[in-house]
Amino acid sequence: MAKKILLALVLSVLTVGVVFSQADQPEQTAFQRMAKNTITVDLGPTIIGVGIGIAGDKLGGGEGLSSSGFGIGAQYERQITQKFSVAGRFAYLKGGVGYSDSSNESGVDVSSSVKIDLSSFSIEGHARFYPWGETFFLDAMLGYANMAVNFSGTMDGTDELSGLNKKIAVTFAPSQGFFKLGPRIGWRKSFGKNGGFTFEYALGYSFGIGFGDTIGAQLAKQLKIDNPLMDIPTDDIDKVFGYIQNFIFIGGPRMTLAFGWRF
Repeated sequence: MAKKILLALVLSVLTVGVVFSQADQPEQTAFQRMAKNTITVDLGPTIIGVGIGIAGDKLGGGEGLSSSGFGIGAQYERQITQKFSVAGRFAYLKGGVGYSDSSNESGVDVSSSVKIDLSSFSIEGHARFYPWGETFFLDAMLGYANMAVNFSGTMDGTDELSGLNKKIAVTFAPSQGFFKLGPRIGWRKSFGKNGGFTFEYALGYSFGIGFGDTIGAQLAKQLKIDNPLMDIPTDDIDKVFGYIQNFIFIGGPRMTLAFGWRF
């Protein structure tokens, strides 16, 4: 009998202890239960790259002109609170246009080709605010970007009578750095119970503040070295590359179309 009473007492103590231990542990908050990490791949730069290739082909009309483009972006986001997160993003964009021609002038076969490759990459920090704690967000970005331009060209001529060949090749690759900033507004949706496959869509605008010599100034200096008597209109060159960097490769309207995983 004493043993049964002792056993019942022990069981009672254990039961009470379990109940109190559970009572001492508060229920997890919505933020504690939330999946806090998100990794996505952004196809927004890819769409821009494809657009560069198509636009170049349309403008060239197939008359010895060829163009291509490619882009990609990747981002890691970490939830700090239910309404606030930070993210790091890397993006790359490349586009190129080339022209080739061949002719025969005064018994000399001449072939020439010119190619211009433009590329940019950016490393960005993002701060995001989710007013309702999920899905809709406001985004502020600050980062560094670099745009490079690779000029290359060749001219090859062969005299039909003498068979002598002469070839000229030129290559020059200036680049410029930029501070990059801009706002975005977007929507993030996960399709699991807590995280899982995630889709993100956002619209925004990026601004680039350049430092150092511009692409036009560097190109003008190089042309001046090669041709001391040539008067190079730097402003005209900068105007052309200004449109390219401010609206395509560095700044301009931006669309995010990203897919990834939240965990």
